[in-house]
Amino acid sequence: MGLKFWERKPLEKPFPEKIARRVAKLATRDLITWAEQALSETNRSLSAYQKSGDKIHLEDALLGAEAVNALVSELHSRTMI
Repeated sequence: MGLKFWERKPLEKPFPEKIARRVAKLATRDLITWAEQALSETNRSLSAYQKSGDKIHLEDALLGAEAVNALVSELHSRTMI
């Protein structure tokens, strides 16, 4: 019996419901822009953490990653055929 790569289980939301509600209100055309901004902020926070080692930057990066995940998940669900 071979491996089944294409059968995916639905993912549990790895981001807070508050973020999901906010993202659901955005227009589809705005989702990519918001995702790019969240990625940029996440990158900035990771760079700041790397330089200073301050845990607050790592927490900011985690929040940014949760936002990116929520935005891309919402975009994916809206574009499913």
